[in-house]
Amino acid sequence: MAPKINQEAVVPYRHSPSKPRGEASSMIAQSLPMAAMFMRNKMLSWSALFLAIQSYLNEPINKPVEKDDSGTPAQPPLLRVVFAFIALVTCYIDIIFPGSSPAANRVVKEATESVTSAVTSAVSAATSG
Repeated sequence: MAPKINQEAVVPYRHSPSKPRGEASSMIAQSLPMAAMFMRNKMLSWSALFLAIQSYLNEPINKPVEKDDSGTPAQPPLLRVVFAFIALVTCYIDIIFPGSSPAANRVVKEATESVTSAVTSAVSAATSG
């Protein structure tokens, strides 16, 4: 026969939920797009986009705290994804607007100078002969 349980010794269970934890990837996902935009580095912008998507997908599990360590409100994960996408577009802006690239401007300048010199030499050869 099973021993009897003393009812006075039983302690009822009281659930206390754990605090939401901040994650280091959210800080990196927040600051990496700005670095990618300043440096126009495509690798940083792709990394920022992948980290922002990961932060967005992990958001329900690791709910961000209302305020971060500095006391400012935390950035929502969807805003991080948008910001990372803007950083990616900024790095590839040379494909959208090719005239804005210094390298493209240099190539165009060299091409126009070579065409101009070829035309002037052809014109001078035609007029002298």
